[in-house]
Amino acid sequence: MREIKFQVFTEDWKGVKKCFDCYSLYLLEEIPLSFGKPKDGRWYKVAFTNSEGDKETVVVDRDKIRMFTGLKDKNGKEIYEGDIVEFNNCDYQRTAGHLDDEIIVGEVEYSCGVWGLKEANGQLHDLYISLVNDEEAEVIGNIFQDGDLLRDS
Repeated sequence: MREIKFQVFTEDWKGVKKCFDCYSLYLLEEIPLSFGKPKDGRWYKVAFTNSEGDKETVVVDRDKIRMFTGLKDKNGKEIYEGDIVEFNNCDYQRTAGHLDDEIIVGEVEYSCGVWGLKEANGQLHDLYISLVNDEEAEVIGNIFQDGDLLRDS
């Protein structure tokens, strides 16, 4: 069974902006009007450990929350929703051994019941199959801090 973990992309009270590990996450029932309207219609209160090791809370919409996929890259780094992963599309059925391998860069997202890697052109690859076929798959960034990696691919 996979471990259920989340991260939140936010700025802590010291001004450090990054993805922090969450230790508590819940949906807010009543939303103060000062927060505005979130993209998915819901706000979440997230408690996390900040850059100083202190506990902090923040209210964010779903776009700032990342779920752990239960998978790790070639370096043992945990792969989260919103990570940017580079892998060698060495699918033997696709190439039949006659074509050069293809380096793919994609964003990790949950779609159609599976964790996938979505390329900038919209093509979706199954993340689990990508990791099985290519032991060299690697997290090279995330959409919050390194979104330009997707545009450059």
